[in-house]
Amino acid sequence: MALRITPAFFDLRHLVVALAATSCTVHAQMVEELEFRKEAGNAVVQVRFGSAIQFQRSIASRSGDLFQVFYNVVSGNETDLTLVGERRVSNGRGLPEFVLTDEAVNRDNLTRRKLLVRFSGATKVKFRAGNNKQSLELVFEGMASSLEAVEKSKQPDVTPPRFAVNLQTGPERTEGLTGAIPSAFQDAVVFTSQRVVNGVTQYDINLGYFESLPSAQAAAAQLSKRFPAAVAYEMRPPVTPASFTASTAPLAAGAVTQASPNAAIAASGDVEGQAKTLHQLGLAALDRGDYQEAITAFDGVLALPVNSLTRSTQEKMGVTRLESGDRTRARAEFEAFVATYPQGEDSDRVRQYLVNLPAHEVVQERSKGGQPQSVVSGSVSSFYYGGQSQTRSQDFVDSPLGGLPVLQSQGELSSADQKQLQTNVDLNWRYRDAEVDRRFVLRDSYSADYLPGRPSRNRLSALYFDEKRLKDGVGYRVGRQSPTGGGVLYRYDGAQGFYTFAPKWRLNAVVGQPTDALLDSRRHFYGAWVDADSLTEHVSGSFYVNRQMIDGEVDRQAFGSELRYFKEGIALSAQLDYDQMLQGMNIASVQGSWQTPDNTVYNFLLDRRATPVRSLGNALFFQDPALTTQARTIQELLGTTPIDLLRARVNGVTSFQSQAMLGFTTPIAANWQAGSNLNYTNVDAIAPVAVILPNGQASTGDLWSVGLQLIGSNLYSARDTHVFNINFLTGPTYNGKLFSYNNLTGIDEAWQFEPSIRFYTQTDNVGTKTNRWTPGVRVTYRVVKRVSLESELSIEIADVKGTLRTENSERMFYYVGGRFDF
Repeated sequence: MALRITPAFFDLRHLVVALAATSCTVHAQMVEELEFRKEAGNAVVQVRFGSAIQFQRSIASRSGDLFQVFYNVVSGNETDLTLVGERRVSNGRGLPEFVLTDEAVNRDNLTRRKLLVRFSGATKVKFRAGNNKQSLELVFEGMASSLEAVEKSKQPDVTPPRFAVNLQTGPERTEGLTGAIPSAFQDAVVFTSQRVVNGVTQYDINLGYFESLPSAQAAAAQLSKRFPAAVAYEMRPPVTPASFTASTAPLAAGAVTQASPNAAIAASGDVEGQAKTLHQLGLAALDRGDYQEAITAFDGVLALPVNSLTRSTQEKMGVTRLESGDRTRARAEFEAFVATYPQGEDSDRVRQYLVNLPAHEVVQERSKGGQPQSVVSGSVSSFYYGGQSQTRSQDFVDSPLGGLPVLQSQGELSSADQKQLQTNVDLNWRYRDAEVDRRFVLRDSYSADYLPGRPSRNRLSALYFDEKRLKDGVGYRVGRQSPTGGGVLYRYDGAQGFYTFAPKWRLNAVVGQPTDALLDSRRHFYGAWVDADSLTEHVSGSFYVNRQMIDGEVDRQAFGSELRYFKEGIALSAQLDYDQMLQGMNIASVQGSWQTPDNTVYNFLLDRRATPVRSLGNALFFQDPALTTQARTIQELLGTTPIDLLRARVNGVTSFQSQAMLGFTTPIAANWQAGSNLNYTNVDAIAPVAVILPNGQASTGDLWSVGLQLIGSNLYSARDTHVFNINFLTGPTYNGKLFSYNNLTGIDEAWQFEPSIRFYTQTDNVGTKTNRWTPGVRVTYRVVKRVSLESELSIEIADVKGTLRTENSERMFYYVGGRFDF
């Protein structure tokens, strides 16, 4: 198909459709994958999306098993926003089972989206912005132990021996060191222990810990210059933890004897001193993951008479059991705590731990959790779509101009009927043990179109194998995949790999070809980038270089950087992308959110980007209309136009889109939240281009919208939510208002109803007034746990009145189908 662009034809909205018609864009659901990690005693599930997103707010049902998480898509070129994505987590390494569904809030603007998260039972979970611009996170408080089971699979049940150096021995506990510890050992731990020799109590001052006896002996030799009696020895847990009594064997020169690893006992009458020392040793052991040693130390505190540290130690004992994977004993420790201490902030915290622990759990789970895991999960769905299609939305997303905003002032529905059966397959296989994490992913969609002259299409969005070697710090992914960084902007077929060359530093490389066809051109790219997970305690980032070729010429040669800041509810990210060959910026963006403890969320976005992204291939869409034959490759185009002129032409017709957003949502009552947002968009003018665009292209002008939201939850049931929206929109040629109401009501675990109604009114600069009503309803029925049926019906009733036309219309859209999760 040849594309000829004339000044009369050149309009941004028409160009979107024209570019989409000439390419075969690969489609994908928004949700790409789920990642699990441990963070300060909590389990975190990161939901990674195929495009940059921004977290808005979350709503919880009173039943505690249904949540809605709202977010906006910042850019969505590579994503089919009409698809509903779903993930089931049925074996999340001990986490509660849940199903996560991603969908548009309504069909007026597919970039406003939500995750519907359904748990198998009441669950204590929080939602927040992720630590990068393409993710949201679920935080399960106090459940880190569930994610540690696999990592511990190859660790023996008996705590491995540790080694220490006895510096000096004396009859008094308070006796100080006879020398200074060398600076080489300043980070080591100094502790005391006691033993009985011939009926006399001796107090040892020791230094530890060392991973092997030879390393402890080498340290003893070095320390002997200042401590002549220094000797290395092996430490083992005592038979009776509460006694903390060392072996009575004397410490002869060069001998290796057994002592308590936590033996730091003061005189028998100094209960507070004993408790403080043991408590500190337990905390230190817990920090370094030595759970058996921590349990032994905390047991020592609890075996003492009641003291100032008994209460906090009881809580720490439960946390340690939980961290070690012993969930049954953790529950027992926590239940003992709340029975003894029913009131207090720590009591409330412990009750939250108990919420996430099953009431009855077999003791054998710990050994099962330590085994390698192989899990297959996914879903199969099929939906029939009928009525009036929303082709503008899909063409908008598929095109290189996919970053442009959807405007309420533009009608969404076309006059073409839609008759389409869409079947989606989502298959995930994952194997994980202490050394390797392997994954195979297949996501495919087939759309059978029953309208004459419209072909059916298959959309393969993901087909890859991924392996990470956990101990070596290396990994790779091969196949069809979404970009994960490095300046890659398209879904592609290829391979990427990484090598961790230092703690929290990773070198990455990628090679591939974009999956979308650009007429008859051939494209491929390669690139590299460095990830730094901890430039500072809370700042991470990356730097990349990326080169893309088209028909033997450089299509795009970019370098750029991303920076991220993540700390205590604050998530910030920034990106800069510059094309060295075309000598121009592609992306300059910064966004952030701040979530306070009361669940108030503040958001902002500043984004300016080339639309479409600068690349030599764009010149294929801006050819001299006088030519009888239009080039379909860059080499053909070079036959008539020098490459320098093509690059200048690309820069000349590249438009820039500017976006800004500022908003917040805050609780105002037990069942209500309120929010507001201010949005700004402007697509720049295009200067005249000789022959191709002699008159240039006018800017869209400043497009503003102000929105007010009121969100209610659990007003008449344990599973109902209500979202009221008012939006005021204005641009150079129109003023509009949008009023909407969305409801979600879960009747029970099987039935879910979502009625909605929207009213949009607009007056333009020629006196034409448009009113559009759109009522709708969606119904979901879960036949059994893993099978659900779903249907939606919406009707648009519009009237247009003006000096040039008067028009009334009624349009309908519906779908019906089902989904099977496995």
